Amino acid sequence: MPRTADLSAVIENARHAQPTNAVLRGEGTNQERVHRVPFASSKAGSTGTLGLRELVPTIPDDDPTAVTGPTRYNRPAGQQETLSATIAKSSRVIQAGGRLIPVDTPPANGELSWNRAGAFNVITGGNFVQGDENNPLTAQGLPYTSEDINMDNLEQYGLRIELSRKELKHDFPGAMNARVVNAIAHGLTELVDRVALQKLEAEMLAANGGSSLPAFSLAAAASKKLRFGELAAIVGTDGTGAQYDDGRLRVSGVPAELTGEHAQTFIGAFDRCAVAIWDDIRVLVERLNVDGSVAITCWIDLMALAPDAGYFWSAS
Repeated sequence: MPRTADLSAVIENARHAQPTNAVLRGEGTNQERVHRVPFASSKAGSTGTLGLRELVPTIPDDDPTAVTGPTRYNRPAGQQETLSATIAKSSRVIQAGGRLIPVDTPPANGELSWNRAGAFNVITGGNFVQGDENNPLTAQGLPYTSEDINMDNLEQYGLRIELSRKELKHDFPGAMNARVVNAIAHGLTELVDRVALQKLEAEMLAANGGSSLPAFSLAAAASKKLRFGELAAIVGTDGTGAQYDDGRLRVSGVPAELTGEHAQTFIGAFDRCAVAIWDDIRVLVERLNVDGSVAITCWIDLMALAPDAGYFWSAS
């Protein structure tokens, strides 16, 4: 069974940690003193990791601040979900059909083959045509496009949160850990959407000659042999093409959702794009002051994949 993500021990260890450049000399004698090691870090801290398969903690029910308005992220009692499930449920791109691909932590033996962790493939149908011995078939290439998941191509993103001593002295057990982990989880959701949409824009521009994004039409979708039900739209901050009617958001009749992570409006078959994300979120907690306040820095590596941008368009 997955374990619940818990940074409590990492935070507590950091609050009492000593800087790595501080070495006690002459311990137990009248010459005892703290010696500063040159070129070593003066920061005191501790490290930990979060995994995509760990459960996102719920803010305790006895915490009255858990119900303070529309910005809270909490789940009903008894409901649990992993970090990857939280991303998949909240990400606009993943909900539109995009794929979230966890990349396992490289093995300790340092196998070079791990550099290429796999690939994301988009396979289409071969073109059957009429023929016989008098009308031989013309050979076709295998109808698929692919993009490698290369560990060297994963991009690194970070998040830094500072917590005061007052915030850390919370009276409700587990509440601070739940807030921190939920902030990380929902921040990753927004990051996944941001990198995916940026990748789509870049690939669409390149496929269209670099001057403008290709415009959507039902004819364009039909030419790619898509069913209407495969289409989804994501409306950016410019709101281009968005229409709201009878409680539903649509773009050119295609079901849509809003995002704050890009300005453009995208329409397409989103199961043709993906985000590969390293299943190892590194966390560093540093003690900032003698009062025990800390800074939490976490790093994640991921990359967006869009082997064939021909399945995506922009709204006009």
